[in-house]
Amino acid sequence: MQVADENTYSFEGYTLDPARGSLRIGDRDIALRPKSFEVLRYLLENAGRLASKEDLAKAVWPNVSVADEAVTRCVSDVRLALGDSDQRIIKTVLKRGYLFIAPISRMVADGGKEQANALWRPAEGTSLVILPFANLSGDVTQDYLADSITDGLTTYLSLTPDSFVVARSTALNRKRRALDIKQIGRELGVRYVIEGSHQHSGTRARVSARLIDAQTGAHLWADQFNADRTDLLDLLDGIVTRLARAIQIELAKLEAARILRSEHASINPEDLARRGEAIFLRYGPNREEAESGYELCERAIAADPCNARALSILAEKFATRVTASQSTDRDADLRRASELISRALASDPDFYYARHANARILMAQRRPEQALVEAERSLALNPSFIPAYQIVCMTNTFLGRADQIIAYADKAMHLSPLDPYRYIFYAFKAYGYVMLDQLDRAIEYLRQAVANNAEFPTPIAWLTALLALAGKGAEAGETLKRYLALDGAKTRTIAQWKSSGWGDNPDYLAFREKLYEGLRVAGMPEN
Repeated sequence: MQVADENTYSFEGYTLDPARGSLRIGDRDIALRPKSFEVLRYLLENAGRLASKEDLAKAVWPNVSVADEAVTRCVSDVRLALGDSDQRIIKTVLKRGYLFIAPISRMVADGGKEQANALWRPAEGTSLVILPFANLSGDVTQDYLADSITDGLTTYLSLTPDSFVVARSTALNRKRRALDIKQIGRELGVRYVIEGSHQHSGTRARVSARLIDAQTGAHLWADQFNADRTDLLDLLDGIVTRLARAIQIELAKLEAARILRSEHASINPEDLARRGEAIFLRYGPNREEAESGYELCERAIAADPCNARALSILAEKFATRVTASQSTDRDADLRRASELISRALASDPDFYYARHANARILMAQRRPEQALVEAERSLALNPSFIPAYQIVCMTNTFLGRADQIIAYADKAMHLSPLDPYRYIFYAFKAYGYVMLDQLDRAIEYLRQAVANNAEFPTPIAWLTALLALAGKGAEAGETLKRYLALDGAKTRTIAQWKSSGWGDNPDYLAFREKLYEGLRVAGMPEN
């Protein structure tokens, strides 16, 4: 282990002196067992870099085989000594290791010169801080709203696996101070900074947000929108969810690009999975571009069979074939999806994506009540994960609840107006209006679904059916040709469509029969 005996490290009011083997706060010594002291020193010397349990074992117990529990016990000792129960100093990165995240200064013996934050590097993974949103209304009584946005966004973004989000209490120390983004990045050890503002006039509120590279100061993303202040809780929920969803997608893209530039991008299974996830978040499961994401996830689980991220994405791939009525072997796809999700949930039972994928599998197995429970659990784990609303819409379709389908599709599109999954919610709205026998409105929303994703076969098939029922025979025929020309259009006869149905609710069956009749009129063969 490399030891810099001339250096003394200061952080959060504590001082660690390797030469004296002491940890102090003020003039008081803090007792630590020798191995726990070495673990703390290693984490300090590697601040901002992920330290696995294996790294710590090799550094602190060289040439000795020790169990993971020995490392865990030492980290617990250190946290107890530092009063770090909230992980503001040492963060656990689930199933990967530990990060020393508190700002550090180093005292060099040569002249006693202090080099503030000399050890700073951005924390590995997606590291960011949400700065307190500014209240531009000129009314200090509205500060609470800007603070609530900051608090909610910090909470939502911290739910993303492998992310490091600076605690709100730390971020609030920057309130009403002149801000130097690069300095904030150095002080807090983060790669990204989010800042924004809120102002209101009457019943309207305007919110803006920016995502900034903390190392270069470059603006990477921005959004500005207006919202209705009539219901304060709905307002906050809408603002925070919209921002969190958009930022999660943008961060996934940025991190995938950064990983791709790194020297280990081709061999690290977690990095492969994160690159796959970025593609999947951007395009969803029903576009051609998603295939490259699936390939990356297959490579990830080949290297790490327990990677929950990659397993969940692949599980949804196979389940989606069934729920989109485009599976050529329903039983085989469901077996594969179930096997993958079982491994994902065993690896991380609280991963929101795994719960979402499991909900889709339950729908494919025609178990809507259980699917709804899983979808709600996914949203409880990450309220900004808009794809979970697909399952809510799907279960209501299965149960013949037209008003609920439309309401939840509207809610998803309200919470995330530019979401990559928007085309799916247009399609669900159309299904609701078919059930209400409002074919003109259903056609309108199916046209929007197809315009947003011309590669997803199912809405094109249903648009064909409704055009035929509406007496638009020529357009229905052309739309049927367009459907049959798609590589993803695996369901090509009325009999195959009937076999892909989900359930036996009378309203749902009537909805399906109407679509079968339209396909028949348009010219799709019976068998």
